[in-house]
Amino acid sequence: MFAVAIVIAVVCGGSLWYLAHRRLPTFAAVRVAAAPTAIPVDSVDVDRVETANRLATERVWRIAFTAPAEQVGGAHEHVADAIRAALRSGALQTQRLPRRPTLMPQLLRTLEDPGSASPRLATMISHDPVLAADVLRLANSSLYRTSAAPIETIQRALVVLGVDALRGLLATAMMQPVFRATRTNFPRFPRLLWERTERAARAAELYAAATRPEDRFEAQLLALLSALGPLVVYGVTLDEYEQQRGLRPDAAVCMSLITSLGAGMSQRIARHWESSPRLVAALERSGEPELAIALQVGELVGTLSLLEAQTLISTRERWEWTRGAGVPDRAVSGIYAQLGGGVR
Repeated sequence: MFAVAIVIAVVCGGSLWYLAHRRLPTFAAVRVAAAPTAIPVDSVDVDRVETANRLATERVWRIAFTAPAEQVGGAHEHVADAIRAALRSGALQTQRLPRRPTLMPQLLRTLEDPGSASPRLATMISHDPVLAADVLRLANSSLYRTSAAPIETIQRALVVLGVDALRGLLATAMMQPVFRATRTNFPRFPRLLWERTERAARAAELYAAATRPEDRFEAQLLALLSALGPLVVYGVTLDEYEQQRGLRPDAAVCMSLITSLGAGMSQRIARHWESSPRLVAALERSGEPELAIALQVGELVGTLSLLEAQTLISTRERWEWTRGAGVPDRAVSGIYAQLGGGVR
C-alpha cells in the first residue's frame, strides 16, 4: 500500500507540475481550435454580404425611429439637403466629431509588443475605476463569459479570457460612453445602435479568429469605428432640426441620412482619429479584403442576433438571412451560439 501511495503521489505531483508550468490556452485559442479553421475568405462575396447587412440594419433603424414619418418635403427636404451638403463637403467642424478615447493610443501600442501586453493592459484598466467596472461587466456578459464562476478582477479576466479578448473588451468599454443617449428625440437609436455594435464587434472578432486569427482585434475595432458614423449623422441631424423653429425631427429624414451618409462619416472619423491604414482601407473598401469581409459578416450576424433577441425574426429566418448572403453555416454557427442573448 505504501508503494502504491508513492506511485500515486509521483504521478499526481508530475501532473500538477505540468499543469502549473505549461502555457494554458486562452479562451480564444480553445474556441478557434473548436471552430472550423479553414473558412476560405474568397468563398464569401463581400458585396453580397454588404447588401444583406444594409437591409438587416435598416430593420433595426425602423425600430429605433418609431415616430410616424411626416410627408418629407418642403422644410424637411431643406433640412436634409443642408445636412447632406455639410457632411459631404467636409464642412462639419471637427468639434462635432467624437473624441478618440484618451487610452486608445496606448491600447494600440500593446499590439507592437505582445510580450508586455498583459501588464500594460492591467495597468491601463486599474488606473480608471469606471473603465474597470465596464470591462468586468462585459467580461461577465453572455457575449464573453466562459464559465459559471463570475470574473471579479482584471487579473482573473486576463487569465480566463486571455490578452487578445481582454484587449477587445477594453476597446469596447472605451467606446461605450460615446453612445450613451442624451437626446430627447429618438433616444432609442443610440441604445439600439450600441447593442448592435457590441454584438457586431464580438461577431467580427470571432469570425476573424476562425479565418485570420492575427486580425481578430482589428476586426473588432473596425466594427466599433463603423458605428460612429451613423451616431454622428444622427446627432448632426437633430442639431440642425433644433435650428428650425416649429419643425419636429422627422423619422424618415433621420433614417435616410443615417443610411446614406453613415458609412462615409465612419471613414472620416477613422482618418481623423489617425487609425491605421489597414482599418481605413477596410472601411473604404479600398484594400484589406479579409478585414472588410470580417466587418460585413460581423455586422450582419450581430444585427440578426439583435433582431432575434427583439423577437422580430425567428431562428429560421436568421439562418435564411446568412445563407441568402452566401455565408457558410459553419462560418457563423459558433458565433450565433456565442452571441446568445447578448449584453444585459
